[in-house]
Amino acid sequence: MRVPVDVGVYGEYLHYGMPLTLVTVLDEAGSVNVATIASITPLPGEPPRLVMGILAENYTSQLVEKQGEFVVNFITPEMRSVAQACGMYSGKDANKMTICDLHPLPAKHVKAPLLQECPMNIECQVEHVLKVDDLYLFVSKILVLEVAPELSDGRHGVKVDQLQLLFYAFGHTFARGPMVGHGPL
Repeated sequence: MRVPVDVGVYGEYLHYGMPLTLVTVLDEAGSVNVATIASITPLPGEPPRLVMGILAENYTSQLVEKQGEFVVNFITPEMRSVAQACGMYSGKDANKMTICDLHPLPAKHVKAPLLQECPMNIECQVEHVLKVDDLYLFVSKILVLEVAPELSDGRHGVKVDQLQLLFYAFGHTFARGPMVGHGPL
């Protein structure tokens, strides 16, 4: 017999192993807003897409809907305090780039920057915005996925065994563990 689990505030226990990311999007003045987001998942099919869920009331939701583009920046275990700070403040009230000493890198296809401190970045263009109760789901086309040079395998792939990312699971943060298999399932 199974035991029910309280899903927690904002369904945080529904995050059962999601990558923790910093999403960058520009505001109306061209300043960079950074938000901590764990509700991101790739979608199967061509072209490659991902879906990102954000509460409608969040400043980031409003900016992504207005701009129609954003960058997903994957973070390392050393960046846990950055993720906390970017999740604690609203971009309406604080410059999180300055607070967290983050450095922008130019993106190839969108106006929002990549974050230099993040080893992997995905530039996205919003295709559909689905409104579900108090949640926005941004279905977005992946324009490019890039990694830091030291993580490139030299053949347009990633040295997955060296990619150290931070994950959010059941209300806690974890570092990615060792690889337990190779190839598709």
